[in-house]
Amino acid sequence: MFQFLPVFLGLFDSTIQKLMNGYRDIFYELAYSNLSDMLSDMNEKVGTISAELSTAPDAWQGGTIWTLIEQIAEQVALPVAGTVFTFVVLWELISMLVQPNNLADVDFVSVLMKWLLKTVVAAWFIANSLTICNCFFGVGASMVQKTTDVLGTIETENTQGSVLLQYLTDNYGDQDADAESGDVSGLISLTISTWLIDLIIKIMGILITIILYSRMISIYLHCAVAPLPLATVTNHHLSNIGTGYMKNVFALAMQAVLMMICVAIYGVLVANVFDPTTITLDPDNGVTAIKLLTKACWSTVGISILLVYSLFKCEGITKQVFAIQ
Repeated sequence: MFQFLPVFLGLFDSTIQKLMNGYRDIFYELAYSNLSDMLSDMNEKVGTISAELSTAPDAWQGGTIWTLIEQIAEQVALPVAGTVFTFVVLWELISMLVQPNNLADVDFVSVLMKWLLKTVVAAWFIANSLTICNCFFGVGASMVQKTTDVLGTIETENTQGSVLLQYLTDNYGDQDADAESGDVSGLISLTISTWLIDLIIKIMGILITIILYSRMISIYLHCAVAPLPLATVTNHHLSNIGTGYMKNVFALAMQAVLMMICVAIYGVLVANVFDPTTITLDPDNGVTAIKLLTKACWSTVGISILLVYSLFKCEGITKQVFAIQ
């Protein structure tokens, strides 16, 4: 009986090794798939941000929303703006007549010419309110495009080069070699980590989409009522309303430029994480491929959270730059 023991032990070891090889292959495929999905989501979202920020309001979502905003501005806001305009120009005329020593020394020709000039300018602002707003955002979209050209390709090409995927394949994708004791447990850990990280990246993508869409909605809300504040631009007492409105519109346009710069910085930071020169094994100190891969993935999550936070802060920073309360 004992003479068959080595045979049984050999069969047992062979069976265990085959099971380990099988589990290694399964969890290698799962980890590879999760990591690939994570990198694809990152690149797709970065490309989406660039495309969204370089799109003018009249072209966003095919221009259908802009058509709606034009109708609201012309049919709802413009009639009210006409009433405001009438009040403003009459107030301006009375102020110009009363101001020089209570009608004692009034040059009616000079006053009338100034009043007509201000009235014409105010009427032009009201009639071209949407065009003025769209010009601001056109300038912003052009600056975003130029920023993209200066900074080069914004997408994290180091991730597209599959540095981590190749690293995973080189260390755990050898299907001919037998799996070692730590391979399966390490790959299980990496699979769970990459699954969680991929989920977090997807949530980050949703938050970024909310930021981009909320900015566009804010733009449309400003444009929908554009004739009203612009009716006050030439009035001495109410001009702060119109100028403040235009400052806010211009700040919204410039916000896209700051957001694009945040994305560019994000691309550089992620590229540094995926730099092959920083991914080196040190078995003597326990630095294994699994640890390096997991560290790189979680570092990417941290940088992605920083990107979302920075995009949220861009609105406040833009208002600080243009001294908007």
